[in-house]
Amino acid sequence: SSGINAEWPLRPGWCPVFKSGSTTWRNYFIDKFVPNPPQEYVLNLLKPRQLLASKKGRIEHMKQYYRDENEKNIRFSVVRHPFSRLVSHVKSSGRDHEMVNQRGLWVESAIVAGRTHLTANNADLFRFKAELSKYFLWLKNGKPGGEFKQGSPDNPFLNPPYPKLSELVAHIIKMRKSGRDWDGHWMPAHEFCNICINKFHYIIRLEDEPLELWYMVEKLGLWKDRVLFLNRANSSTKKETEMAEVWEEIKMLKKEHVDFLSRHFDIDFRMFGYKHCC
Repeated sequence: SSGINAEWPLRPGWCPVFKSGSTTWRNYFIDKFVPNPPQEYVLNLLKPRQLLASKKGRIEHMKQYYRDENEKNIRFSVVRHPFSRLVSHVKSSGRDHEMVNQRGLWVESAIVAGRTHLTANNADLFRFKAELSKYFLWLKNGKPGGEFKQGSPDNPFLNPPYPKLSELVAHIIKMRKSGRDWDGHWMPAHEFCNICINKFHYIIRLEDEPLELWYMVEKLGLWKDRVLFLNRANSSTKKETEMAEVWEEIKMLKKEHVDFLSRHFDIDFRMFGYKHCC
């Protein structure tokens, strides 16, 4: 990626759309091109999302540069169906360590906002939220005892003890209205990478692997690494979230939620050739 200071054959610059193989290939690039990386190596690919004002003129003539990028970089990105990205994020956020990692970002607030109406009174609400906090602490401590025993059977925040897709969508709507939403997990790919302003040489659809990915690695001069590149352990490339499952999840949403997502990802649908519906 652009955070790598190595002599690449064609000096590629990668915009890693979240939930589109980004973690796997981030690790691949670090292992291959960063000598002796620290244990917690952060690429910080994107500079602040304001366009650099080094060139005066109309905004569409301005170019955003990524960290350490030069004008000769070959730019590429990998995209994925927006609904598949969301379902994948909900599934991964429900895993123990990710529940802890995503707690303050959206998981806890989304669960509470989506289920508070199921509490009978303020006393129950206070008690149930306290139990949810204990549940997060239990997860953080490695699930001592193997079973959480400090929750009430009727606590809606623990039934189920993980976020649902509808709660994520409601959270996205809230954050979009606030104007403070920069979370890449549900940001449209065209917006995250400023594709409408910046020129990309290759945009690969994750669903069309391995052929499109083979084409890309060949163009990047990495053909000898194609097996290593594609065999990295990664839930996205192993199709853990199949589209049939995704459509079933989408069908369970309220109409207003589906309508919002269709508007939210409309440009991605049209730009990358994805279907709005099953």
